[in-house]
Amino acid sequence: MEPRRARRADDDPQNSQEVDQDGTDARRAVPRHGGGAEGAAPAADHQDRAAQTLGDSSAGHRQHSRRTAVRGGIICAVGFAALALVVGTGVSLIPAQQLDRGRATTVMPGPTLVCPPSQQTAQMAVGSTSAQLHVSDLGGAPQQVRVPMSGAIGTGARLVRLVSGQGRPTATTMSLVGSGAGATSAWTSCVTASTGGTVIVADPSISDLMVTNPESEDTTVDVSLSGAKGAIDATGSRGISIAAGASKVLPLSVWAPGNSPVSATVTSDTGRIVAVARSRGTVGAETVAMSSPAQNLSIPAVPAGATASELLVSNPGSGRATVKVSALAAGGSFTPEGADDIEVEPNSTIAVDLSKALAGEAVGLSVSASTPVSAQLMATRGKDVAMATPAAAATSLQTAAPRGGTVSLSNPTDQVTRISGSYRTVKGQTVRFSASLAAGTTWTRGLGTDAGHLLVNADHAVIGGVWYSATGLSSVPLSVVSGNTRATRISVDAQLS
Repeated sequence: MEPRRARRADDDPQNSQEVDQDGTDARRAVPRHGGGAEGAAPAADHQDRAAQTLGDSSAGHRQHSRRTAVRGGIICAVGFAALALVVGTGVSLIPAQQLDRGRATTVMPGPTLVCPPSQQTAQMAVGSTSAQLHVSDLGGAPQQVRVPMSGAIGTGARLVRLVSGQGRPTATTMSLVGSGAGATSAWTSCVTASTGGTVIVADPSISDLMVTNPESEDTTVDVSLSGAKGAIDATGSRGISIAAGASKVLPLSVWAPGNSPVSATVTSDTGRIVAVARSRGTVGAETVAMSSPAQNLSIPAVPAGATASELLVSNPGSGRATVKVSALAAGGSFTPEGADDIEVEPNSTIAVDLSKALAGEAVGLSVSASTPVSAQLMATRGKDVAMATPAAAATSLQTAAPRGGTVSLSNPTDQVTRISGSYRTVKGQTVRFSASLAAGTTWTRGLGTDAGHLLVNADHAVIGGVWYSATGLSSVPLSVVSGNTRATRISVDAQLS
């Protein structure tokens, strides 16, 4: 049976694409870069030195007593403080591992992003609508850098925050392993700390939780788990101590044996934390940041070319949830077969196969439920997976990309929406684009292969993300710069908003 669609491709949205400076038509897979940058883009040699400071900071993290000072061009750099590695004492019956114990860190007022520890050496990209940001190790001295910037950071956590009076930060990390058909990639958004959130994993037997406490006081967290048969009673999942300025690994395989989907809700009553789920297996490594349950969720940037697509849904409530899914594709919105009336029992997590219905299309998803739920879309391509996660819709969105990729924008409204965007690379080039998105449609465009900062503006609230498929498969959502939102985000303390 073919998937049922509300609209087909008879009324394709009118698209127009541009490149910077020379006005050459850019309807091609790899955008042509103009000779000039938008705004005050730093010169390439300054960017090289800035990127080196991130790598030097990682070396300081690995060697306890060494502090590296880097001076270059327009960057006034201060070496990141060295981090000490501490093995945690664990929780009752749970072999938890304490990582990244540094000196106590106070998360200062203003938007601060936490980049969680990576499973492999990672590349971090940072950007903003302003020219500068502060970057530091977890527990280290802040370094003021010009953006966009990208550089190697090792496996340690990082903090990214705005310079007083300037624009909101955005940051992501990416790990690449292997090459060719067997390569894998893990691309993760750096997020704001909050009092809790939920993550879903497809296979807990190859997964763990990483909880980071960026604050200056110790905190305790509780972890609530749910699987296909309901709530999971896991010994030792309550009252877990997370030291100030530290990260702790909690193995899901101990709490939830088996390979059926499981959701984990991590909450802290005494502080703000960042929790991510990390999976590693035959289909590559993936790291997924926490989000909040809601009755209406938007999942952007489901990548094109996926050979399998599986929707993971968790119902944390005490009553049954009825879930409906709408896919926003190039030709319009449609209801994927098998996703028009999904029943999820209380305190349970399920997987819904959408492979046939989505058929490898680039889509965004709108998820509506009778009671708040959590949802993620796991896409498989070759030997790697990507997890598309919920994001807020807004009229101004941004992200930082370590390796370029493909921007995917979806219009969840019932009105035609005009979008415009710019992608400013670390090499000082700017790619510009514009398009009209019909109601319920998704539009994509290649950004090339260079790291940079993506900024998108729209007449009406849209959702968006960037996926990367040159080496493995990854997807990250765009974050809100400004504008009315159409999706529930994590509630955070005023000090961090």
